[in-house]
Amino acid sequence: MVEFRFFCQRIKNTKNSNDKSYELLLRSANGASFPAEEFSKIVVNKEKHKEYLIWLEKAIKSVVERYPNKIFSFNLDHQELEYDDTFNMLKKLSKFKNRIIIEVTEVPPIVRNTPYYSHVNLYAFQKIKNMGYRIALDDVAEGINSIGNLFLLLDFIDRVKFSTLSFRCSMNEDQLKRFIIYISNITKFAKKDLVIEGIEDALFSQWVSENITHLHQGYIYSKPHNIWPAELKKL
Repeated sequence: MVEFRFFCQRIKNTKNSNDKSYELLLRSANGASFPAEEFSKIVVNKEKHKEYLIWLEKAIKSVVERYPNKIFSFNLDHQELEYDDTFNMLKKLSKFKNRIIIEVTEVPPIVRNTPYYSHVNLYAFQKIKNMGYRIALDDVAEGINSIGNLFLLLDFIDRVKFSTLSFRCSMNEDQLKRFIIYISNITKFAKKDLVIEGIEDALFSQWVSENITHLHQGYIYSKPHNIWPAELKKL
């Protein structure tokens, strides 16, 4: 089993400095980057994924116990929602459910292990919701987390995350702002939290705060740093 690390990045609430939320970011053993090749092999192999979940449960439990009164989110791919073992792991962590947010990434499933006819596994989302966890739909408008699938999932999710990073390559700033307003209108109508990711300059941060949301994530606020395994640090 390949050993990974967790880095963390703060989700900044520009209106409430007492709101201490962090996203846990999976990294390779040396912490250099997301272990894309290793993880892609794990996530499609049920037995390898079961071993990974043992590591994941241990890591999540360690972090939330080490930092009480903090909120942590971690990622699951849609493929991971196809495995019963994923839900067994979530059951084991359920006593921390008030301090955990499940972020479901934009990566589509490779193999469906349960029958369903919608574009996404609504049953899996409902199951997580019924367990008492909050759910964030990550990188909305990318991959399988399309706008259409966002509407399908509105009954189950609590938070929408929109990253500006990839859209900056295809849009100018005015177009990007109009698109963010469009996403914001959906989330306001549905009464969901909205986090804007990829905020890297003060002027853009100010515009987002004044017009869109107080929940920001980006290098201007917090650079990802090692949190597990690690010595106890103040967050």
